[in-house]
Amino acid sequence: MRRALCSALIVSLVGLGAAATLTIEHFDATIELREDGVLEIAETLTVDFLTPHHGIERSIPVSYRVPGTGENLTIDFELVEVRWNDGTVPVSTSRRGRDVYLRIGDPDRTIRGTHVYQIAYTIDRALLFGKEYFQLYCNVTGHDTSAPTRSVTATIELPDTVDPTSVVTTSYSGYEGKTARGEAATLDVDGRWHFTGGPYNPREGLTIDLAFPRTALALQPPSVGERILRFLAENRAAALPIVTLAIMILVWARVGRDPRKDVVAPAFVPPSGVHPGKAGVLVDDRIDLRDVSAMVVGLAVKGHLRIEEIDEEDPGVADKVKNLFSRSTPLDYRFVRRGHSTEDLAPSERAVLEAIFDDDSTERTLSSLESRFYKHLPTIRTRLYDELISAGYYSSNPERTRGFYRSLGSAGFAGGIAVAFAFASVYLGIAIAVSGLVVLAFSPIMPRKTRKGVRALEEILGLAQYIRLAEVDRIEFHNAPEKSPDVFERTLPYAIALNLTKVWTSQFEGLMKEPPEWYGGASPVFRGHLFALSMGHLSAGMDRTFASAPRTATSGRSAWGGRSSFGGGFSGGGFGGGGVGGW
Repeated sequence: MRRALCSALIVSLVGLGAAATLTIEHFDATIELREDGVLEIAETLTVDFLTPHHGIERSIPVSYRVPGTGENLTIDFELVEVRWNDGTVPVSTSRRGRDVYLRIGDPDRTIRGTHVYQIAYTIDRALLFGKEYFQLYCNVTGHDTSAPTRSVTATIELPDTVDPTSVVTTSYSGYEGKTARGEAATLDVDGRWHFTGGPYNPREGLTIDLAFPRTALALQPPSVGERILRFLAENRAAALPIVTLAIMILVWARVGRDPRKDVVAPAFVPPSGVHPGKAGVLVDDRIDLRDVSAMVVGLAVKGHLRIEEIDEEDPGVADKVKNLFSRSTPLDYRFVRRGHSTEDLAPSERAVLEAIFDDDSTERTLSSLESRFYKHLPTIRTRLYDELISAGYYSSNPERTRGFYRSLGSAGFAGGIAVAFAFASVYLGIAIAVSGLVVLAFSPIMPRKTRKGVRALEEILGLAQYIRLAEVDRIEFHNAPEKSPDVFERTLPYAIALNLTKVWTSQFEGLMKEPPEWYGGASPVFRGHLFALSMGHLSAGMDRTFASAPRTATSGRSAWGGRSSFGGGFSGGGFGGGGVGGW
């Protein structure tokens, strides 16, 4: 209450101060709408100077902030003429923020008494296009006038094609934002509409609202392309996503793009020193559960553990017969640790073994690792990335690189939402948020390999090419190895990492007469064509189990304001505005 009283007192004092220096005896505006949509405006201001002044200042807004969206909307303003007491007068024009300021008067001379100022200018892009109506929504006097105004008149002249009986008018009077209606408009014999208002205190004014059918004028709204170009010209921040995209392309080209690969030739053996987990990371710059599963099979191939299927202990006769000819999904798998030395293993491979046999046991079932194995994944991930960096395949941790850009993009997206609410600027918030999404979209491709890493990737892609094409009998590879169980077992973990398990196992159906030494099937009869299914079930089971975590685990994964409908405006809405003051 006290704050409101203080504000009212300040406004009153300002009004009294202004009234003590000058008074606008009459403010007359004539607005003529041309058939091309341009408005010709002529203002006549009769001003009584009670104290010496050089003249007046007239501010006219040419840029507006659209309520709600916060976007900028600019009209085309052109000053035609300024006169003083039917004679010429010095005028200086400047741009201050969103307004054009006209300083009218001789800086070397002061005047008192009553004087008449005439200001003529044109405005384009102020006529609003509705679905069925054109709308002329105009703040005639402005609400920044620091002096009282005794009376206001506004005359609207429409083209001859507009039927006066089809025109709908209203007006608003008072302080900015008030919805109090002004006096009704009158129509003269020449088809012109007249609005009146006043007297007004400082900061009060007259706003008019007038609409007529779209069929009255042959004007067409701007095309979509024109609106987009104009929007971008008036709202430069809207181009922020485009700028961000350009910057991210440059950043990616400089620090994220891998060195160029050479022509990939088929490779028949995995790269030296690159175990299946490393191969999987080099392909897509990330550690997947499939890579960990491939490492488990790789450890089995190296002789560090044996994998056994577990079925029902006493299946029925029908099931026994069925198992002779088909393969049902095993109930579980058993990992049996062997006594091989781990000195030849990479740290990440030892971490996988420790994750499986974390209680120093020599046997573990796959199901027993559920809600346990996931705890070891960060260690496996860290060691695997460290190995790749130490080997010179990456200069920095790919996960941290992705995380940096993810964090940057997420911050931009959240910041855009905050800006939209904090500053009531939807367009600016969207521009910032979309820029954040652009950065997020680049995060997966920002990790960069070294030249050595790209050379290793070429060998891995060559191995993948050999796996895909070796089944085609008509394609002959120079110096390709003979198909044998040894070749199959050595390449199988890499086929799993490359998601080519089914392709690779299908090529050895006729050659595999018995299961590999490291794998024990539940069926008494080994069939090569079913081994691919076994590998698929095993890989899927490991992927699902290794990622499982208890649910309690924390590591789980209208443009002027009132333009939307006629008659819903307020005092101070529409184009025009500004104010008058002395200097």
